[in-house]
Amino acid sequence: MGQLFTAHGSARWLAFFAGWVMLGRVGPSDLAAGILIAALAALLSLRLLPPAPGRWRPAGVIAYGARFSAGALIAGWDVARRVTATPPRIAPGILTVPCAVPEGVPRDAFRALASLQPGTLPLVAPGAGLTLHCLDVTAPVAQAVEADAAAFLAMRAPAFDTPLATDGRHHG
Repeated sequence: MGQLFTAHGSARWLAFFAGWVMLGRVGPSDLAAGILIAALAALLSLRLLPPAPGRWRPAGVIAYGARFSAGALIAGWDVARRVTATPPRIAPGILTVPCAVPEGVPRDAFRALASLQPGTLPLVAPGAGLTLHCLDVTAPVAQAVEADAAAFLAMRAPAFDTPLATDGRHHG
């Protein structure tokens, strides 16, 4: 319970509570329930995913968000243009490209964000590379993944380099 009153715990509680408020009604009983549920959710999240060392870099988060948003718009337009052409200009297939994001939670987070981009879909595969289903295997997918990975790592690179011990505690 004491973890809830740390900076990480308070930030998580605030995020969960804000999510609760955005769901709809904000009467007194709703807010009371939200306070309790947000506290339980924050405690559970702290137990399941303890805070990592290091800090988020606001400039890196903003840069990644801008890159992600612009990339989604450009890729969405490109996908629409390719599939509506007569005949469709696509060459679908599976590619494995190098990926600088370490395996584990960082790679899973990167894969989840990359899955939101039109034109490629990351697949779960072990190894140093990232396996993707691509709408067009002739497109410069490897360069895009490399740039996306660099922007992703710039958000919080030091934390991703810290190894996790088998007991779940960070060392470094």
